[in-house]
Amino acid sequence: MPKKRKNEEQIEILPFEDNYIICAADLSLRCPGFCLLEMDKGNIKNVELFSLNNKGKKKTHGQILNEIYDLFFNNVIHELNIFPPLYYVREKMVMNLKVPSERDVAKVVGLMDFILGAGNKEWHEIYPVTVKKIITGSGKAEKSEVAAGLEKYIGKQNYKCDDESDAAAVAVAWLIQQGQIKELPNV
Repeated sequence: MPKKRKNEEQIEILPFEDNYIICAADLSLRCPGFCLLEMDKGNIKNVELFSLNNKGKKKTHGQILNEIYDLFFNNVIHELNIFPPLYYVREKMVMNLKVPSERDVAKVVGLMDFILGAGNKEWHEIYPVTVKKIITGSGKAEKSEVAAGLEKYIGKQNYKCDDESDAAAVAVAWLIQQGQIKELPNV
């Protein structure tokens, strides 16, 4: 039996119906991005992107967290609870809580856990380096390379920010990891 490498991801393969929706998130305090992918028998049927941009705005963390809650609840939880099954996936956060920006991300992660926990649901996670490697072939790819690599899976999209393309990459990479869509060669 091969030895597991340090930090290698344990993958739990889940059962899927023919039709389902994936909600993927790229979480941050200043500009969280979300992607909804509607799947129909192994094909991506619809892509919906949304984000909240609070960069450079003078708001308290509480105000921003409230806006994130409203955005997520109104666009995902409220609208899509009528269409189960719904899978939630986000980048796995490997945090150093001594870094202020990472403490801010921890607040958003906690809020997202709280929202889903109320409905007895939970997030599945995938490492950011795994997302980049699956989409581009390199775990060190730049955000622009990830967005370009997504085109072969979801077509040309009008991303308002990197966080929307990152959320879409999380969704696609996780579906590939789960064997729900085929990984395409990187060109």
